[in-house]
Amino acid sequence: MTAGKTVAAITAAVALLATAWLYFREGPAGAPEAGATLRVQEPAPYMSRSPTTARPSTPRARLAAAESRLRGAQGEACSLPPLASMAPAGSDPAARQAVEDTRAFKDFAASLHHIDDTLRSSSESYANAVAIWLNVPRNDLDESGVPEAERRRQLAALAVLTSDPRIYAMAFLTCRGSSDNGCHALNARRWAQLDTGNAMPWLYLLDEAVKGGDVSSQEEALFQMAASTRMDDRTYAPVPTIGGATGASTGDLIAAYALSETAVGIAAAQVQPISTLTRACKPTPVLDANRAQHCSRIADLLFDHSDTPMLRMTGAAMTRRVTNDGERAALVSREIDRMTDPAEPGATSCDRLRERMKLWTQMSRHPVK
Repeated sequence: MTAGKTVAAITAAVALLATAWLYFREGPAGAPEAGATLRVQEPAPYMSRSPTTARPSTPRARLAAAESRLRGAQGEACSLPPLASMAPAGSDPAARQAVEDTRAFKDFAASLHHIDDTLRSSSESYANAVAIWLNVPRNDLDESGVPEAERRRQLAALAVLTSDPRIYAMAFLTCRGSSDNGCHALNARRWAQLDTGNAMPWLYLLDEAVKGGDVSSQEEALFQMAASTRMDDRTYAPVPTIGGATGASTGDLIAAYALSETAVGIAAAQVQPISTLTRACKPTPVLDANRAQHCSRIADLLFDHSDTPMLRMTGAAMTRRVTNDGERAALVSREIDRMTDPAEPGATSCDRLRERMKLWTQMSRHPVK
């Protein structure tokens, strides 16, 4: 079995948060200070979804990226054996084979497929959807997992029959922009019907209305967002499902972390039309009072009732743009600082993985703050 034939993820959530943290601390020249040290750029939210982020094209490449970040010094309890280069073109086949012959790597690979099999055989439809979405290669000879068009078709087939907004949202976002078989049946309005109180589907309806020049539908979308009770992105929603399919061994923990990181990365790479919202709410002399009121409520919603740091930062930045008050942005920046702090001295690699999994699980269930 080859490392290049076993696994991979998009981007470590830690790296995503660190990138966003650095971005939001580097405001434009001359921007007023927001608190003691923070300068927040005008809303260019969801930096974790930057088009400059490399996006591996196959399930194996996604999982290999996660695998490479789990390689540490020989003997670390929760690291895979080190390999000089994970790049396919630069790796020594003999060195790769030596690594993959180790007990630790074999346990890791076996655990990956155990989790995948458990998710696929679960009686819970959401677990089945997570397995399809992650698209783990099914065996050693499978270079790319299920083809992407088939992956989208399977998710869409689950979505049209479900009343679970998590499944519908997952399929809708995976299918977005695709004309593959099944994808055409999915739409943001049906998502909104299933996901009552969530402003997220209305963000996509706002984007569609803006692109179509439909002013009435734009106002409807802003009204519905302002009246919503939460803004659920569900970036971290698959993590507890993955954890629930995981055994107790070290190999299981490493595999669960790699798959969770993959899930967070895939979700973060799905570009949201947040910029459509911030443009619609940009303060101007001609912004009518009704829209301004909606935008103020949406900013509060993002800050108080969203489930990712970047959505909270977007709400803070929208407020700051109107009031020039950077207190909210400074608060979110401190939260991100805490989330990206290095592990305390003496903490083991396994402890770090468990803490990260615990944090992602908490973020999947509660508002970030």
